[in-house]
Formats: sequence, C-alpha cells, structure tokens
Amino acid sequence: MKKPLLDNFGERHLTQGEKDQRAQLSRAARPRIAATIVLTHGPRDNPRILMGKRSARHDFMPSVYVFPGGRVDRADSYAAYTGKLTSRNAHILEAAFTPRKARAVVLAAIRETYEETSLFLAQAADVQKNVNHPSWDAFRAAGLKADLTNIDVFGRAITPPHRHKRFDAWFFHKDMGEAPLPVIKDSAELLDVGWFTFEQIKELDLQRATKMMLNVLQDYLKYDRPPRDIFYSYARNGKYLSETFPNALP
Repeated sequence: MKKPLLDNFGERHLTQGEKDQRAQLSRAARPRIAATIVLTHGPRDNPRILMGKRSARHDFMPSVYVFPGGRVDRADSYAAYTGKLTSRNAHILEAAFTPRKARAVVLAAIRETYEETSLFLAQAADVQKNVNHPSWDAFRAAGLKADLTNIDVFGRAITPPHRHKRFDAWFFHKDMGEAPLPVIKDSAELLDVGWFTFEQIKELDLQRATKMMLNVLQDYLKYDRPPRDIFYSYARNGKYLSETFPNALP
C-alpha cells in the first residue's frame, strides 16, 4: 500500500538558484541512476556513520551533510572487482536492472566513496588493466580491486519532480566492524568528512531524504536477516509516497 510521507514539496534547502534552474525546464527532469553507501563503524546499535558536507558551490543540495555517493558511470559496468552480489541483492537490484548494470550500481557507490573520502572499499589484487577512468585507474595503481563483499542494499529514493536535477538513488550499507577507523580525507565534493553517531547527526544540516534514509537505516540495522524487499520512496501528484521494492511497481 502506498503511504503518504508529506503533503507538499516545500523544502527549506531548495535555493533560489535551484528554483530558477527548475523554472527553465518545460517538464520534470528524468531521474539518473545513482548510488550511495552508508558505512557504519562500531557497535550495531550505536554505530558511527561516514558523512561529509557538500560544497556550497554545488548547484544541487549545497552545504548539507550526505553519505558518499553519486551518479552511475558507464565505466562502472567494466571496472575490475572481486566478490559478488548476494542472492538478496541480486533479487532486488535485478528487478530493476540487468545483472551487469546491477553490479555497476554497487561499484558506483564504491567508486564515489573513494572519490569523495579517499577510502578504498577494496581488496589487494593484481589488476593488469582496468577501464579508462581516473578513479578506477587509482584502484589499479594501488593494486586493488573493488570489493562487493558485505555490501547490502537497504533503500531506494527518487528525487521529486520539483528539483532541476533528479536521481533514482539506491542506498547501500557496509559494516566496517570495530577495527581502527580507516583513513579518510576531505575532497572537492565533500568537506568535514568524518564519522558521526546518530546523536551527532541530529545536530548536522540534513536534507529531507537523508533524514528519511537514516530512519530506514536504523530499522534495517535491527534485522538479523533483512527482508527480500527494501524501502522505496518517490513523489507523485504533490505527495511523497513510500512502498517496498521489488513488490512495488517502479
């Protein structure tokens, strides 16, 4: 059953520049496939979460804290990798994509994490050649292959039509355990990159979708064995709606 989340599209983070760019479009932008990953560290009931602040120069969601992520690139379909999708991930992602594209969505989240935080989610491997892409070249130069192991999808959200850029974003989770925190750095994309508890995140400036997916994450982390469908949010006729996917129609 479709559940309304909000009755209108008013969002305080919508800048005047974003409104002006949307006004120039004759119709809603087509959503582009994107992937983001939520990395948790420490105890499952009170983890730290990797986030960073988007640059004020961005023309989409500037100056808010987000998880690492971005658009799926064509090169992600051909990048070297190790590990494989679990049957649960394949069941969910392949309800929307071909097997190659499903894997590429996960690889995009890994690549974007590296680009935005300098963190490699990878395993040592001898990569003779890789696709012609600067980020995947960096994996190869470091003697690494992207690692799909223990990365699970837990949500999907499509940007509402009132924004000038729209994404069909898939949210993944990976538990980093309780080993020493890995080295991370700020980038041109994300500033103040760090590990934040749920309590600390409450004090950060967040966009509506990020708050929503943090709530979804808290529910997901309670499962010993997650269900074979995920939370799915989208907007229609001036309302935010939520369903499950793949039980829901795209």
